[in-house]
Amino acid sequence: MSILEQDEIDSLMESGQIPDDTDSGSDAAPQEIQIDLSKLSPELRKLFHLQVPIIVHLAERTMPMGEVLELGAGSIIEFSRSSDAELDLVVGNRHIGKGQAVKVGENFGLRITEIGPLEARIRAMGT
Repeated sequence: MSILEQDEIDSLMESGQIPDDTDSGSDAAPQEIQIDLSKLSPELRKLFHLQVPIIVHLAERTMPMGEVLELGAGSIIEFSRSSDAELDLVVGNRHIGKGQAVKVGENFGLRITEIGPLEARIRAMGT
């Protein structure tokens, strides 16, 4: 399977084959979008099979290189973000939503509390 370039994704988006899930202004809980892949063009169906890295961004800060070089096992880096703040959900270096950290068995998970429109999420998969 080939990787689609950003201009190919833009072309597919402009074709109008992507369902519109933009916010209607209501505060109702988000509804799951159902997409019938059989009704989409073969080129557009490629998008739905792409494997993309999903990143949960906890926090970031800058530090002088000297301090970074002094880090060792047991070092603690403090961030200015609250420990109960929502985490950012990122795809392709683009912010697509927010969520809360949850425990799933012995693993870490993210309960999504805010998600961008489908079009923005698809565009985030571009290069």
